[in-house]
Amino acid sequence: MCEKKKNISILGCGWIGAVVREKLESMGHEVNCLSRDIGMNAVAQFYACDVLLIAIPPSSEYLEVLDDTLFYLDAKIDTQVIFLSSISFYEENNSIIEAEKLVETAKDDAVILRLGGLMGYDRIAGKYTIHHTIEDSVTRYVHRDDVVEIISEIIKKDRRCKTFDVVAPIQSTKKEIFSQNAEQFHFGETYFSGKKSIHEVISSNTLCEDLGYQFQKADVKEFWR
Repeated sequence: MCEKKKNISILGCGWIGAVVREKLESMGHEVNCLSRDIGMNAVAQFYACDVLLIAIPPSSEYLEVLDDTLFYLDAKIDTQVIFLSSISFYEENNSIIEAEKLVETAKDDAVILRLGGLMGYDRIAGKYTIHHTIEDSVTRYVHRDDVVEIISEIIKKDRRCKTFDVVAPIQSTKKEIFSQNAEQFHFGETYFSGKKSIHEVISSNTLCEDLGYQFQKADVKEFWR
């Protein structure tokens, strides 16, 4: 059991959110998944929560859904807001930038997690680019297990007003990882052009220092082994 039971609401109980829910429930928390029906969520008092985890992927209604959810949070409760963003922020992805601004405006002590490419289990790097030709680049991946644990630690330690980059400490190249997985899982090769994309170096050092966290899946080459 956890030291203190919390009421936690999750917006987006998908590939990440559903597993976070299982983890938090195993710790003794009460966890609810928000539906698209704001009225039903309000009647069920799901907006009166100690923690709100926002785990929805960008879509055409992305900003509208975020705005509505943050608006209906119970102002009488000092809700800890955790927003799963993306390192595509650094590629000037407008929807991600606007979403972060919206969250920070609505809740100035929110925690923002800029996640690398989510991998692990059925999400296998190279699986979706078979026989395609792409540019090589350094990977910026993170395993789902670590994302779940990091969210749990942030809730446990009640972190506020933080922005963390979240990628595995030991990265590789797409060419190496895609070739490794093609051989291991027996699917076709991805082809690589002579060009190589250069990205800004992303590190989780600040997160690890703040939380005292050690990655369970530190090396991307070991994600599927």
